[in-house]
Formats: sequence, structure tokens, C-alpha cells
Amino acid sequence: MFFLVGLSTMLIILFLLFPNTGINIGKLQLNFISKKEFYKPIIKTNQVVELPINIDSIKEVDQHIQDSIEKVKQILFQKYLDSVLIAEKRIQYPNNDVSILYPFFEKLLKAKTNKVRIMHYGDSQIEADRISGRLRQRLQKEFGGYGSGLNAVIPATRKISVRNKLSNNWVRRTGFGPYVDTIVKHKNYGAIFSFCEITPDTNLLDSVFYDGIIKIYKPIKSYKKARNFQELNIYYSSIEESYISYTINDTIIFLDTLNSTNSIKKKSLSFNKAPESIEIQIKSSMSPLIYGLSLEGENGIVVDNIPLRGASGTEFAKIDYSSLKQMHHLLMPDFFILEFGGNAIPHIKNKDRAKNYGKFFKKQINKIKKINPKSIVLVIGPGDMAKKEKTELISYPLIEEVRDALKKAAFETNSCFWDMYLNMGGENSIIDWSKKTPSLAARDYIHFTNKGAREIADLFIEDLMNDFKNYLEYKNEN
Repeated sequence: MFFLVGLSTMLIILFLLFPNTGINIGKLQLNFISKKEFYKPIIKTNQVVELPINIDSIKEVDQHIQDSIEKVKQILFQKYLDSVLIAEKRIQYPNNDVSILYPFFEKLLKAKTNKVRIMHYGDSQIEADRISGRLRQRLQKEFGGYGSGLNAVIPATRKISVRNKLSNNWVRRTGFGPYVDTIVKHKNYGAIFSFCEITPDTNLLDSVFYDGIIKIYKPIKSYKKARNFQELNIYYSSIEESYISYTINDTIIFLDTLNSTNSIKKKSLSFNKAPESIEIQIKSSMSPLIYGLSLEGENGIVVDNIPLRGASGTEFAKIDYSSLKQMHHLLMPDFFILEFGGNAIPHIKNKDRAKNYGKFFKKQINKIKKINPKSIVLVIGPGDMAKKEKTELISYPLIEEVRDALKKAAFETNSCFWDMYLNMGGENSIIDWSKKTPSLAARDYIHFTNKGAREIADLFIEDLMNDFKNYLEYKNEN
């Protein structure tokens, strides 16, 4: 105790005597702490120093974090929606089974030595061979093939890929849409839902005689590959034997006959080089029924453009099964494109009717697949269509329901689907298409212009070829 008191006294004396600046002893300087510093309280190391907290700043930081998280969520969700939209714009497959098209793609690879036939059925959107012709040219350029495919003697509308001239005693009998010919008492219309026949020569007093001429010229405005062909095929039935003569480039080549037959048969003529003109003359005591003429190559891609103006796509169930089967078996199609829905939309007033339309359309696909079990079907849904509502143009209200019903029908029959509506841009896109320069849609806000038809064809072709490239990658990896 005495020691501690003495030490304290001693330190106090040092505080009083020892200068703040220290003492110099030679080169050595001595320093000592001040009294004030000696008595300064020592903070314990485990003592918590309380600092002021800015609650508003913490809230602001927390809100910023929440806003950032929400923004990230929105970005990710939008990316998800975009990815879904991109996927739905492409060819869609039931259960995402892309292998459905593999057999068709395999045939494309062998098209140099084999014939591959695509039958493109549709409503008035595919008239004039606009969409089909674009597809034909791309595939024939890529995989080989020539000719314009199957056409009626008298097409429903003019086609750029066909250049025919007929004697004026030919008539067309139609079996679809609002144009069904009431004179015909049967439903044997074949694969293009129509046939043509010769009316009699009424100048003969003592007998009835039928004499019809079809002159086929090489088209000059069509795509290049469609101008050349190596085969002419005539699809017909004839109660009486008919005589036929061929004149090639204004030179009579030979005479032939169309045999008497109730079923549909094929008569073929081959060429080393496509002639500039072919004249076919048919004479008979009773006109044969001509279900179509086909110009095509020996091998390669054949694309048949079969527009059915006013049709909803349910016409397959309305014609004779046997005649459709007979002609399809002669044509041997590998791939069907069914592009319908536009003519049904104005008449569908509620969702139930849209679903029923889809169910009926499913039966059409099943009929095609029953006749052609090895063929593949791809359905193209309707594009956008608009109508005037008071003073405004708006899309028809149930387009998406009709589209979904057709997609459901496709998937339930193990068929593919391509969404033309989404590829156009969805609701009210037909209005935007009509305003473009040059215009892509007509002012009826239903049909494409020629440029618009090429645009939609190119979108579909791009998706088809992308899936073909994916198939090649799969094939190379396996």
C-alpha cells in the first residue's frame, strides 16, 4: 500500500517538473506523458460504441433492393414470354416431338433420285399459286425437281405457274364451298375437289360428239424451276373409250386412248426436255372427266397448289371417299399442308362453335391419314382478319379460339402446326400489314397482296428449313 502511494506521489512530481516538450540529454530526447493523458479513461475493448442510425436511409436502401429484385423478375418474365412467343411462332409439334417431321426430312435428302410430293390445300389465301409457288421454288432449288404440279384444266383463278388455252366447250364442275355444281349428281370429285368435262358439239344433227382441246404452253412469268418439266400426267375417268392425240411443238407425235373406267386412272407422257407447247385433243362419244393435269419432273420436289375458295377445310368429308383415295394413291403424296380457318371465322359466334369446328376439322385430318397412312400433315392456322366495328377496324373476336381449335385438332392427330396469326403479329396485325409501303394486305383486311403472300411464305419456309437443319445436326450426332 505504501509503495502504491509513493509511486503516485512520484508520478505527480514528474508531471509537474517534466516539461511537455521533453528533455534533451546530449543527442537523446526524453518525453513523458502529460497528466491529462494519464488520467484519460480507457474504453474497454468489448464496449459497444453507439452510433446514430438513419432509419430513412435503411428504408431507402431496402426499397432500392426490392425494386431491383422486381425489375429482374420482370426482365426474366419478359424473356420467358419472348422465348414462348418465339417457340409458338415456329412449327409446333404435339408433345414437342420434333421427330414427327424426320421421315419427311429424310425424303428430302433422297429427292435427287426420288419424287417427293407436297399437296398444299387451302382457302383463297393460297390462290394464284402465290404461297405454294414460293415454297415450290425454294424446295426445288434446294433438293431438285421441276414443274408446277397438279392443276385443274380450268383453274378456279389464274395461276402464274400455269399457261393454258382451251377450246370453249370445256366446263368446270366444282364440289366445294358455295360453288357446288348442282348438275352433278355424284360426289366423285377427286383430289382437287373439281373436274372438267367437254360439252357436246351441237352442230352435228345425227349424233352427239365430244371434241375438246387443251393447249399447254411453257409459263413465262412463273418461278424458273416451274417452267421446265419432264412428265405430263392426266388424271381421268371415262365411261366410254376416248381417243387422244398429242401435238408437241406443233408437230403431231402420236395417237392414244383413254380407256373406259369408272375409277380414276392416270395417263402419262414423258419428255427429255420441256416442249414450248403441248396440244391435247380428246374425242369421244361421251366426255371423259378430267380430274387434273400435272407437270412435274422425273424426280425431286413436286408441290401441288390446291386452292378451295370459300372452303373451311371440312370439305374432305363431303366428297366421295373412293375417288379421293384413288387419286391420292396415284399421286402418292408425302406431305400435306392444310391452310384453313379464314372462311369459318366470320360465322363462329362463340367459343363452343370454335371447339366444334376444331373437332370436325380433326375428322378431315383423320380421313387424309386413313388414305395416306405414311404421309405427314401440317396445319397452318388462319391469319389475322379485321372488320369494321362502328367507325373502327378491329380483329374478329374469336380468331385465337379458332386457331387454338385447329392446333388441338392437329396435335390430337399427331400432326404439326404453324401459327400464321402470330407470325403476322397477332391482334390487328392485318391493319398494320395493309398500311405498309408497299402494302402487304388488301383493303378487305382479309387477303394478302402478292408481296404479303411472299412475306408469309418466306416466314414459313424459314421455319421449315431451320427444323430441317436441326434434323441434320441430330442425324450427324447420331
